[in-house]
Amino acid sequence: MKIKKLFHRKEVLMTALVFLLVVVGYLNYHLTQRSLLNSSTNEYKNYEEEELKKANKSLNGKVEETVSENVNKSKLQDMEVVDSKQNKDISSIKKDVNENIETTISKEESMKNQNYFVEHRLSRDKLRAELIDRLNVIVGDDKTTSEVRANAQKEIVSIGKIAETELYIEGLIKGKGFEDALVFLKEDSARIVVDVKELTEQDVAKILEIVKTETKLEPNNIKIMKKI
Repeated sequence: MKIKKLFHRKEVLMTALVFLLVVVGYLNYHLTQRSLLNSSTNEYKNYEEEELKKANKSLNGKVEETVSENVNKSKLQDMEVVDSKQNKDISSIKKDVNENIETTISKEESMKNQNYFVEHRLSRDKLRAELIDRLNVIVGDDKTTSEVRANAQKEIVSIGKIAETELYIEGLIKGKGFEDALVFLKEDSARIVVDVKELTEQDVAKILEIVKTETKLEPNNIKIMKKI
C-alpha cells in the first residue's frame, strides 16, 4: 500500500515538473519571438527611413533639374523671341529706307529738277547714313544678342559695299559719254537714271553691260531711265 502511494506521488511530481517545463518553454519562446520582432521592426523602420531619405533626395534632384531645365528653356524661348524681333526690326528698317530712296529718285516732279543728280545723290547717301546710324545703335545696345549684333554689323558692311559699287558704276556710265548718272542698288535689283536727251537701245545696252558686270544682276532686274 505504501509502495502504491509513493509511486502515485512520483507520477504527480513528474506531471507537475513536465507542466512547469512546458510553461517555461512557452514563455521563453514568446519572449524570444517578441525580441526578434522588435529587433526586426526597428531594423525595418530604420531601413524605411533610409530609403525614404534616398527617395526624397533623388526626387529633389529631379525636381531641381526639371525646374532648371524649364527655366533655361524659358530663357531660350525669350531669347529667340527677342532675336526674332530685332532681326525683323533690322529687315524692316532697311526695307523702309530702300523704298524711300527708290520712291524719291523716281518721282516725275523730282526728275524735272535741274539739280536732280546732285540733290538726289546727297539724299540717297543721307538716308543710307541714317540707316547705318540706326544699325549702330542696335550694335551698341547691351541688350542686343550676339546673333543680332552680327547681323547688324553684316548689314553695315553690305551697305558700305553697295555705296561704293554705286559710285563706281556711276563713274563707268559717265565714262561712256553720259553727262551724269544716278545709280541705286539693292541686293536683287538696280535703278539707273541718266542725263541724256534720248535714251537709245544702244545706250541701254551699254549701261546694262556695265551693271551686269559689276553686280551680277539679271537684265530684267535692272531698270534704266532718263532724266526728264
